[in-house]
Amino acid sequence: MKKQQYVFLILIALILYFLYLIIQYKYKEYKINAHIEVIENTNLKIGESIKDKKLKLDYINTKAYKNKVLKEEQSMKNKWEVVIFITNEDKYNKFSKDNFITETIAPIKEKQVQDNMEIFEKWIYFLFKKDIR
Repeated sequence: MKKQQYVFLILIALILYFLYLIIQYKYKEYKINAHIEVIENTNLKIGESIKDKKLKLDYINTKAYKNKVLKEEQSMKNKWEVVIFITNEDKYNKFSKDNFITETIAPIKEKQVQDNMEIFEKWIYFLFKKDIR
């Protein structure tokens, strides 16, 4: 009877070992598939970015874009052309004189009652609104 019990325990141990190997294999397979999915998503995003940048590069390399940049930034216009620059209000206000003057002048700091007080006097002033100087 003891021999059968040992054989039975050995078979249970083998079954548990095989289950462990199967679970370990499935876990590794799951991790690899998840990693592959992440890499595929990253590749798709990079591919879309490359397509967008190629389109932008094609647009930048056109003669019309180069002509536009020369006229806008470097004032290269032909004799018969009149260039009109259309800007929004924010850009106009950024470089207007009135706005420049108001930004450069610092606001005058008003003198407050608490400036000359000691800490104890400030606390009395804030708590009871009494000036005890």
